[in-house]
Amino acid sequence: MNLTSPGFPFGDIIQWSAEPPHSFSAQPLATWLTADGSLTQRLRQCCQQFEVTLLGEVVATPLPGEWPGTEDKLWIREVLLCLDNRPLVYARTLAPSSLTQLQHRGQKPLGELLFTDNNFIPGHMEWGQAPITGKIQQLATTLGQTSANTIWGRRRYFHYRQQRLLVAEFFLPEAVSRLPPL
Repeated sequence: MNLTSPGFPFGDIIQWSAEPPHSFSAQPLATWLTADGSLTQRLRQCCQQFEVTLLGEVVATPLPGEWPGTEDKLWIREVLLCLDNRPLVYARTLAPSSLTQLQHRGQKPLGELLFTDNNFIPGHMEWGQAPITGKIQQLATTLGQTSANTIWGRRRYFHYRQQRLLVAEFFLPEAVSRLPPL
């Protein structure tokens, strides 16, 4: 995969909602967005080859309203989750930089750690849309995926001992036609 105009980090300011919007149920990926458990595990069942493409990781300031804590700098990791060499999900993880076991995982899916290590406790989920002119949409365009439809995402909080982290996952336009209903 060739990102011809890398713009890491690709995060956007998202208006997150604690409840899926009423129009949400009509979205083709609504069941994927509300499914509990590991997205990595579900995606693996839909392809011959699953891989993680690391876009980048850095310690940086989160976007306004992105992190509920008071930390000034966080570890940020962005990846593409690819099925049979096609990127279908963009994921952005934020965590205190003291959670070193999350860092430098390279192509290893973070979901495998979060859902197999009992020290990571899944918390609540929120839903939102990527801005139509935002960086996530630009990433999709760079990947050759354009659509007039909204790019929907979800984010989930996790707790690790006294710390928290969050993982946001956005389903890129091609996911609509490639992922089967759950």
